[in-house]
Amino acid sequence: LLIAWNDTARDLPLQPFPTLFEHQVAATPDASALVLDDTVLSYAELDHRANQVAHALIAHGIGPEDIVALALPRSIEVIVALLGIHKAGAAFLPLDPDYPAERLAFMLEDAKPRLLIATAQTAAALPPGPALWAWETDDVQRSIATAPSHAPTDAQRCTPLSVDHPAYVIYTSGSTGRPKGVVVTHRGLGNVATSLGQRFGVGSDGRVLQFASHSFDAAISEIALAFMAGAALVLARADTVLAADTLTEIVARERISYTTFPPALLPELSPARMPSLTSLGVAGDACPGAVVRDWSPGRCMLNEYGPTEITICATTSSPLHGDAKPPIGRPLANTRVYVLDAHLQPVPVGVAGELYIAGRGLARGYLQRPALTSERFVANPFESGARMYRTGDLVRWLSDGQLDFLGRVDHQVKLRGFRIEPGEIEAQLRRLPHVAQCVVLAREDRPGQKQLVAYVVVETGHQLDPAGLRRALSEHLPDYMVPAAVVVMDAFPRSPNGKLDRAGLPAPDYAQAATGDAPRTPQETTLAALFCEVLGLDHVGISQNFFDLGGHSLLATRLLGRIRSSFTIDLSIRVLFEAPTVELLAQRIAEAPKGRAMVRPMLHRKRQPS
Repeated sequence: LLIAWNDTARDLPLQPFPTLFEHQVAATPDASALVLDDTVLSYAELDHRANQVAHALIAHGIGPEDIVALALPRSIEVIVALLGIHKAGAAFLPLDPDYPAERLAFMLEDAKPRLLIATAQTAAALPPGPALWAWETDDVQRSIATAPSHAPTDAQRCTPLSVDHPAYVIYTSGSTGRPKGVVVTHRGLGNVATSLGQRFGVGSDGRVLQFASHSFDAAISEIALAFMAGAALVLARADTVLAADTLTEIVARERISYTTFPPALLPELSPARMPSLTSLGVAGDACPGAVVRDWSPGRCMLNEYGPTEITICATTSSPLHGDAKPPIGRPLANTRVYVLDAHLQPVPVGVAGELYIAGRGLARGYLQRPALTSERFVANPFESGARMYRTGDLVRWLSDGQLDFLGRVDHQVKLRGFRIEPGEIEAQLRRLPHVAQCVVLAREDRPGQKQLVAYVVVETGHQLDPAGLRRALSEHLPDYMVPAAVVVMDAFPRSPNGKLDRAGLPAPDYAQAATGDAPRTPQETTLAALFCEVLGLDHVGISQNFFDLGGHSLLATRLLGRIRSSFTIDLSIRVLFEAPTVELLAQRIAEAPKGRAMVRPMLHRKRQPS
C-alpha cells in the first residue's frame, strides 16, 4: 500500500516548461505545432512568435513570481501569449469574460496581476484593474514585432527561472463563498504531460484537440501533452466545441487522435463518427459503465483523476473495457497516493478512506490563503520533509492496486467536469434580500441528469420568485454554478436530533413550473416540442426560459442538435443563451440570413398537448 503500489519514481523531465518546449523546437522545428482552421504554425514559427512576446514582457518588467492575467478568445494568439508569459518567467491567470463582473473583480483584486493581456472587446467586459495590454493595438503589436525572436535567457529575465516558480494560477470554488486561487509551479508540468503522453501513446504524429476552456487546468494538460510529445495541438472556436454536431465534424476533419472529454458529453456523440480518435481520456466526473462499453472498443480509453492542486492529473486507470464502473486507477510517474483513516493511518484493501496525494505535482498552495494552505497541504508522515494534499475524496484500494472513487468526505460536488463548493452558492444566496435559510445540493432525479438544486426558506411576510433568485445568482456566479432550480419552502425537514434532513428535501417540480402561452406558429410548435423532449416535460410556455426549467449547458447542446435535425439552420450555443425561450428562438430562426427556416416533420417525438 505504501511502497509497492507507490513505486512510481521515474527519470522524467524536471525543468521549467518553456525550457522543455524549446527542447522540442530544437528536435522538430518544422513539425506542425498549432492548427486553427487553415492556419498552421510549425514549432519553430510558434517559438519565434512566443519569444517576441516574452522579450516584450521582459522589457515591461515582467518576470518570475509575477502574474499576468490572460483574457484572449480561443485563437492562435492565446497560445502564443501563454507561451510568451512562461518564457518571460511569469505565471498566467486565465480570465473568462463571460464570468460575472463581481467574480472577475475578486480574482483581479486577489491575484493582483502586474498586467492584463486582452483584446479591446474582452477588456471591455472586465472590471478595471491592472495595466492593460490591448493585444490588437498598434503599440502592443509594434513592441512585439520589434522584439528579439530568440529564446530569452536567465541573464535577460528579471531573475533566473526555476521549476519552483509559479506557472499558472487557477481559481476554484470556495466553501466560504470566496473563490480560491491555486498556485501551480513548473515542477510538475513536464512530468504529468510526459507521463500522460506515455500512457495514452501520444507521439509526434499525434493530433491533440484543445477542447477545454483556458479557465481550467484541463486546457493546460492538452497544451503541455501535445508540445511535450511533439504533436500538433488543434484549436477550435468556442461555439464549435459546445455543440455535438460541430464537435464531431472537427474531430473527423482534423483527424484528431487524442482528446479528453467529460463523460457526460460522450452520450451526445457517436464513436463511429470519430474513427481517428485512437486515444480518449474521460475526466471531471464519474464515468458510467455504459459510456465505457460504447467508447472503449478500438481505442485506448483511460479514466483520469486529479484535483487542481495536483498539477492537472494524479492517477489514471488501466485501459478500459467492458461495462463496469471504471476505477480512477494508479498514480502517475513521481506521484504517490495514500488512502488513510482519520488518524492518518493506511486502511486495508477494500476499506474506504480519504485520499492524500504527494509527489512532484503538488501545487505551492492557495494564493493569499496561508491558513487554508496549511489545512489542506499537510506534512507527509511517510516521507520526511515532504507534504501531501488532503483531497477530501473517499476512495478504496482494489485488489489490483487501482483506486475506486466512492464520493466526497464533505459536500463538494463534481458536475459536468466542474468542481463546485455548494457553500459558495449558499453564501451568495444568503446575500439576497429576504433569504432566511438556504442549502444547495446535487440531485440526480433523472438517470444521468445530475443537477444543482437550491432550497430556500424565505423570511416571514415576504415572497420570492424562484426564477428571480436564479437570475440574481447568475449575476454573481458563472453559469455552471447557477442551480438548475430553486425550491422555495416554508421550512426545511429536520431529523429527530434537529439536523437538516437532506434526504427529505423534495425534488424540484419542473412540470409545475412549465406553464404559459401555447405555441402560435409551426416553428414555435416544433421548438416547444423539442424543449419538452430535452427537458423531460409535457408542456412549455413559449415565453419560459429554457434554463429556468432545468436546462444547463449540456442539455443546451442536446437541444441545439435537435434543432439542427428539425430545421434547415445551424444555431450557436450563444444564440440559446441570448434567446432562451421558444418565442425568441423562433424569431431568431425567422431572421436567419437564408430567410424563414424550413420545418422538417417531427417523428416519434412528444408533442405539445393541445
